[in-house]
Amino acid sequence: MLRTATIQNTADLMIKTPGVFLGGSGSRENSVFVIRGQSKALSGSNAPAVVSYFADVPQPTFSSGLAVYDMASVQVLKGPQGTLFGRNTTGGAVLFYPTAPTYDVGGYLQLGYGRFDNRQLEGALTVPIVRDKISLRLAGQYQKRDGYTKNIGIGGDFDDINSRAFRASLLIEPVEGVKNLTIFDYYRNSYNGDGTVLFGVVDQPGLIDLLGLREATLAELARQRARGPRVVDNDVSPTISRTRRLGITNRTDIDLSDSMSFTNIFGYRRTTGIGNYNVDGLPLLTSTGNPEIGLPAGVRLTFINGGSISRVEQFTDEIQLKGDAFGDRINWLLGGFYLKSRPFGPTGGGNSVGQPPLPGQTYPQNFPTYNYAFYRETSRALFGNVNINLDDILSGLRLNAGIRYTWDKESSCTATDLSTGGTLSEDICVEGTDPRLIIPTVNYAKSNAPTWTLGFDWQATQKLFTYLVTRRGYRSGGINTPTFGGNLLPYQSFGPERVTDVEAGIRSDWDVGGVKVRLNASAFVGYYDGVQIALSGVRTNPGCTVGAPVLGQPPYSPDGDCDPNNDPQSGTLLVNAGKARIAGLDFDGRISPTSHLSFTFGGNFLDPKTRSFNAPAVFTAYLGSREIPFDLVAKRTITLGAQYRLPLGDNVGELNFSADYYASSKLPYVDTYLPSYDVVNMRLDWNDVGARPLDLSVYMTNVFDKKYLQAGTVSGDTVGINAGIYGAPRQFGLTLRYRFGER
Repeated sequence: MLRTATIQNTADLMIKTPGVFLGGSGSRENSVFVIRGQSKALSGSNAPAVVSYFADVPQPTFSSGLAVYDMASVQVLKGPQGTLFGRNTTGGAVLFYPTAPTYDVGGYLQLGYGRFDNRQLEGALTVPIVRDKISLRLAGQYQKRDGYTKNIGIGGDFDDINSRAFRASLLIEPVEGVKNLTIFDYYRNSYNGDGTVLFGVVDQPGLIDLLGLREATLAELARQRARGPRVVDNDVSPTISRTRRLGITNRTDIDLSDSMSFTNIFGYRRTTGIGNYNVDGLPLLTSTGNPEIGLPAGVRLTFINGGSISRVEQFTDEIQLKGDAFGDRINWLLGGFYLKSRPFGPTGGGNSVGQPPLPGQTYPQNFPTYNYAFYRETSRALFGNVNINLDDILSGLRLNAGIRYTWDKESSCTATDLSTGGTLSEDICVEGTDPRLIIPTVNYAKSNAPTWTLGFDWQATQKLFTYLVTRRGYRSGGINTPTFGGNLLPYQSFGPERVTDVEAGIRSDWDVGGVKVRLNASAFVGYYDGVQIALSGVRTNPGCTVGAPVLGQPPYSPDGDCDPNNDPQSGTLLVNAGKARIAGLDFDGRISPTSHLSFTFGGNFLDPKTRSFNAPAVFTAYLGSREIPFDLVAKRTITLGAQYRLPLGDNVGELNFSADYYASSKLPYVDTYLPSYDVVNMRLDWNDVGARPLDLSVYMTNVFDKKYLQAGTVSGDTVGINAGIYGAPRQFGLTLRYRFGER
């Protein structure tokens, strides 16, 4: 169960699942899954390589974190997906399934309290309305916690929680063979944001030198190291991270005959994400000046701060027709998928680079410019899959083959706003005549591709299953914004990324001298073409002079015109950079010496390599090396676990103790590395206390209070610093759970 594994949010999944990394892009609320070296770009607009699903509906790309409560299961699929369901991906999928209504009254109420004044209230209730026909399940969660990163600057402490979530699931089965499940879900989290910590200053010249901030930055780095990573000095007002999500899911299953069924899955998601971040981990700094750009000494500057507003609604619909033929010798599936994503309000972001503070201003007006980014996306696909019984050739052997064709379209309207602070609509941007907008432009991109899977499954014995499969995956291309000129004109859009992989695996159960052993392992290699990478810092810097041999060329002016209004939005540019190969090994298992004691283990080993690198020479100034960056890709992750169950007697209950160990090798990020780290979590459950439906649990995460970097923020040689977000400190708490009518 997710509860006994102490999985309280999407980030906790990686502790239990080797080979799955989850970090944030901008904030923890904006989850970015990494599987087999594949993820969404850390910034910019491109399709995700790993898609998360809630009740079989794909989640939006931004602000996609989930409240993990009253969940029935979580599944992780690795490798290219798309011939069986949903969106096409090159890395994998993570599937979250909430607990569905039944026809028995049941539920639970859970109270929790922990370190940092962590207060939790959670519950669920199933109410049958018409026996075997209609049932309703209601569930909710409330959590409020103080921040564990103390802020000695402007505003409150960071890494707090102030969230609430609600879900209603209505099951209707009007006649035999017809089932309809409708789910309404709501989530809100309004907190101070994540604590960003400066952890390094780059030795070579960068933006901090151009702004005369190296001396002040080095002094602040010394102060930060003396304080430790749990105390920061913030210069952004206000620092906020607000997320609001509303979703409607409707699934209809109809048995058309004994051998054929029809499924329709409709999804609607409306997501708002608002953030204002101190992404550099620095307070206001005093410049030593730079006469070349007309900057006097003694000026107080912010280095780099940023904010964003995302208001997106997404519609999806998927149909599946599946059945069997020839006495179940052939199982087949035909399907179609549709996705439409569009903004429903002002969407975009702003940033301040080397800017004096603006007194009396609040977000988003505290940025000198606001950059609108209205993206629309449409994806259509047809897919089919067939599974054929080959017992005549070899008992237990099956052939699995699938094919998909996907058509993707994307449009964008972008503009710069110097006066309203980000309050204008998409229609005004598209019309392009409002004098308050600078360079309003509309761009389009489209791509399409076939993908496929072909493999053999062999159920050699009841306890031994093996497979061999090859797959073709595809990730759509997209648009860089706004409309470029000069050197950047050829890079207005970027092309799709494709992968062809081969995977062989085994799933097995053994009995070794009375000890039960489970071993699962898979070896894989994927060949990627047109790899999409994100270049950062591609913006006009202060002091740029058109035609100057230095100050008019990259990295001071990416296109040579020294006009920041037509630079890549937020300084991010996506390009196709070449070919890569990622090979690796996944394994996991369980050893149970007795019925009361078991040990678990798992690991993921990756070997990512650049096969060719062909990023254009114009971007050399923004590249740390001539290699494809595998950001946030650990070459090794290991998990170990132990579980012990101790029955205390019929009138006392049962004790369950569990401990988990997770270790990750260093994580590359832009031009640096986040160091390797390991953490230990422990939990003790006393179930059925006094023979009552009452469970008492004590937990502790990060038992040894390790200080480790979990994600990066503003970093790289061009800016001159490295900053990031640290993982949570030691936390402990107590939960009390009362069950009624269910386990």
